[in-house]
Amino acid sequence: MLSYTAIQKGAFWMERNLQKIKWDLHNYKSKKLLIWGLKHGFISPYNDELIEKLRTIYDGGLPASIILLSDGMSNGNCYDKALLMSRAFLDEKGDVQLLYASIDSLRLNPKLMDDTNPLYADHCIVEVTSEDSNHFIIDTSAGFVYDKKIYWLMEHPKIRKIDKKDSIINLVEADECYCPEDIERDKYASPLILPMIEMTYGRPNEMYSMLGIELLQREIEHFKETINYEGICQEIDEDMRRLGFKR
Repeated sequence: MLSYTAIQKGAFWMERNLQKIKWDLHNYKSKKLLIWGLKHGFISPYNDELIEKLRTIYDGGLPASIILLSDGMSNGNCYDKALLMSRAFLDEKGDVQLLYASIDSLRLNPKLMDDTNPLYADHCIVEVTSEDSNHFIIDTSAGFVYDKKIYWLMEHPKIRKIDKKDSIINLVEADECYCPEDIERDKYASPLILPMIEMTYGRPNEMYSMLGIELLQREIEHFKETINYEGICQEIDEDMRRLGFKR
């Protein structure tokens, strides 16, 4: 006769294997839907129109067009980066809102499951409604724009909270402390920050920079031209020599 402990162990083994099966099925389905969606235009990288808007939004001395195209700076930071992305749509005639929801990519991942934290699978995405009433999802941790229906098929979001456009505007106004003088001053940090981002170019998980026209590299080069990067580097070098920190 099986002991209670043996029954518990068996139940645990079955549950763990069931979770692995669910996770494997999710990954298989998501990969197939991603390929199909990219091929048929239901999923796309950030287009030039969106990137042009992101060039005018700054955070920490960098334009959002660089931050949101970098896997290292965006993946795993969904709350902040979704809010940053939403700023590009606040002046649009359509609608924008932030959705806080658990998703399959987090909910089913065996490495992330945490019974002690009810929000372990929580994620934040941007929902954009165009002027002609089309609904899109922007997931800044993936670097793609999705037709809402295909995103729901891939991730089955269970929504916990919604921040509507008015709430986003209030959040931005409460957090917005940048003025032209700040941006002009902060550009001097670029010789420290940009090389660290450029080191990610060859990493296989830097999906944003590997898509076609290599958007991240292009945006960094555009930003360098905008701020006269070579001149800043030379100015800093001269100051270092003048102060005796460099020969």
